[in-house]
Amino acid sequence: MSPRTRTRDVSFLILWVVFTLMVGILPLSNFVGHSHWEYIKWVPIPTVEDLRSPKYLLDISSDIVGNTLLFVPLGYFLRRLLTSSSPLRCLLIAAGIGGMLSLSIELYQVYCHNRFPSIFDVITNLAGTVLGVYFPLFSRKHASPAPQHLNRTPN
Repeated sequence: MSPRTRTRDVSFLILWVVFTLMVGILPLSNFVGHSHWEYIKWVPIPTVEDLRSPKYLLDISSDIVGNTLLFVPLGYFLRRLLTSSSPLRCLLIAAGIGGMLSLSIELYQVYCHNRFPSIFDVITNLAGTVLGVYFPLFSRKHASPAPQHLNRTPN
């Protein structure tokens, strides 16, 4: 990877982490400085009543898609930057970074009004990070080979 490409990827990674943090903590006026541990959704398993509610199903579906897609670029850029690591090591590092970012956002939300931290969010964020790590691996396997250029010398 060229230094220019690496710098670009690091820049995109930093921008994406900042964007993800902003999505997770804004508006800052929600922060109250005292905890709301009673609002944490510890068990991500819905009840029968929840599954019968179209509003809940739409809510949970958008949560799954949104949280997963928000963390895919994080895994993608981490994979591009960790080229010297084995795929398993890269996956573990990315999962650790994605998990810590997700947990820190959820911990911040414990101290906010109108935000509801959830273990389910951490799970879907982690899934998005892992999908992002596997995206470049998948695209390389199915990409067509680069054309070979002949070395030509001037006559």
